[in-house]
Formats: sequence, structure tokens, C-alpha cells
Amino acid sequence: MASRIDAFEAAFARFVEWLAVLVAVSIGLFAVLIPLNLFLVKVAWGTLPWLFEAVEYALFVGVFIGAPWVLRQGAHVRVDVITSALPKSLAAGLEKALDVAGGALCLLLFVYGLRLTLLEFEDGTLPDKDLRIDNWYMMAVFALSFLLLAVEFALRFRRAAEVLEEDKDATAGSGF
Repeated sequence: MASRIDAFEAAFARFVEWLAVLVAVSIGLFAVLIPLNLFLVKVAWGTLPWLFEAVEYALFVGVFIGAPWVLRQGAHVRVDVITSALPKSLAAGLEKALDVAGGALCLLLFVYGLRLTLLEFEDGTLPDKDLRIDNWYMMAVFALSFLLLAVEFALRFRRAAEVLEEDKDATAGSGF
């Protein structure tokens, strides 16, 4: 049984890593397309009228689908003053309790996002923009990201003692 969970965790880690690569590529595209657009305007060759709205959509998607990777890396906003001051057994217990609370909240937001996705799909609503992507796609990204976060919190719960050590090492290396 443990080997199946380990295999799932490894596959999940690869998937989340792949999502992070997609986010990084989109940011790299911003770094190329925005100066290109400015160059096109400067030399009066036109413009990329869709660019700024595409960047807005990509930032929304990137923040949400990148969140599970950030949580997995332990690079999320975190106050570890309490866990670092507690004995290891109590710190692991607190970490597990926080993982359960975080997972429950993420599941609640997943259900909320799923309901919104279905409502937006039924309504067929579109934003008032030049680049019009159905609202339900954005709500689906929201829902999926919170489902992935809930899975990551469950995996963190499973490896709470390791997470404490990894996060402590990451904090020590950050210069703070």
C-alpha cells in the first residue's frame, strides 16, 4: 500500500513540477512579448492589442496552478516561529493539524470553485474584454488549483516530520 502512495506522490510531484515549468515559460514569454510590443509601437509597425489581457489571464492561471508547487517547495508564506520553538513531537503534531486545516479549507474552496464553474458554464458568461475567454475556464482553473492544494496538504500530512526539516532547511538558507 505504501508503495502505491509513494508512486502517486512521485507522479503528483512530477505533475506539479510540470505546471511550474508552464508558469515559468509564460513568464518568459511576457519578458519577450512586452518589449516586442513596445518596439512595434515605437517603430509604428502596429501593436499586439491582445497582449495585456493575455498577460492578465496568464497571471491569474499562473498564480493558481503554481500554488501547489510553491506549497510543495515550502516556499509559501509561513510563520514557523512557533514550530521552531516547540519540541519536535509537538511541532510535528501542530504541522499535521495545520495540514488538516489547510486541506479542509482547500476542499471547501474546490467545491465552491466547482459550483461556480458549473454556474458560469450554464450561463455562458463572457468578460467585457477584447480577449474573451469564457468565465467558466477561469473558474475551472480556480477549482483545479484548490483540489491540487488539498492533495498536497494531504501529502504534507503524511510526511509531516520531513516537511518540518525541509522547511527549516529552506528558512535557514533564505538569509532570514
